[in-house]
Amino acid sequence: MAVAVAPMQLGLVFWAEKDPATHLEELKAFGLSAGQLGVPPSMDTSASLAAWKAALASHDVYFSSAVAAYEGEDYADLERVHQTVGFTAPGYASARIARTKQVSDFGAALGLKAVSCHIGFIPEDASAPLYQELIGIARELCDVCAANGQNFVLETGQESAETLLRFLGDVGRTNIKVNFDPANMVLYGSGDPLEALALLQHYVVSVHCKDGVSPTAAGQLGKEVALGDGEVDFPGFLELLHEIQYTGLLTIEREEPNVEQRTKDVELGVLRLKQWKQAIS
Repeated sequence: MAVAVAPMQLGLVFWAEKDPATHLEELKAFGLSAGQLGVPPSMDTSASLAAWKAALASHDVYFSSAVAAYEGEDYADLERVHQTVGFTAPGYASARIARTKQVSDFGAALGLKAVSCHIGFIPEDASAPLYQELIGIARELCDVCAANGQNFVLETGQESAETLLRFLGDVGRTNIKVNFDPANMVLYGSGDPLEALALLQHYVVSVHCKDGVSPTAAGQLGKEVALGDGEVDFPGFLELLHEIQYTGLLTIEREEPNVEQRTKDVELGVLRLKQWKQAIS
């Protein structure tokens, strides 16, 4: 079912760990009808496909992408991120390439036009062997996604916008894009979110509306907080999105383990985003 989506419509990213109907009812309870479908490493995409097809056919919802997460990822601190996240983590690349291909096929069967993920820390030194290895991985996955009519979308945060911009150009595929998460720039201490958005704007096809505060010590990650309670200038962020003529979703992300608190924070995020959108000139 084709679903009409307005520019900068509010959405939610969630991990598909329950039956599809339950997730879609929860989405509706927030007053939302759009988002990103997170595919956890535990999901058997083949076994889950029929249920998700049926659910999407019977609900008036739109998902902009399938989000791939991988077995063994750990975001406890910077060292654990380096060791376990994305395709830069030693020993994980081949299994995660295969998993991303599964997620791409799953998303394509549902009509989703993008696959997004964290690729891992891209080295600043373009001559580093790992940088060149990542170029090859990104090209391979871009080509897989292209065959499925999809963009391959990298989430921001673990490197500077300048490093990511150079990497995107070096990959040299028209379907490599960016999911811009302003909070990740804060959490990793990787640069000013608005300056990064301005630099990467031509690649940005989706955004996460997430907030956070900076790390307080070396080797730590910053702390995610409710939307509007952190360091991201969301009124300025939305104004800049409007100026660069961004037409995708404003997808709320809240990784809060306490279900009751997460629900409250998502509801607050919906309220604040509506208020900030109304103030856009």
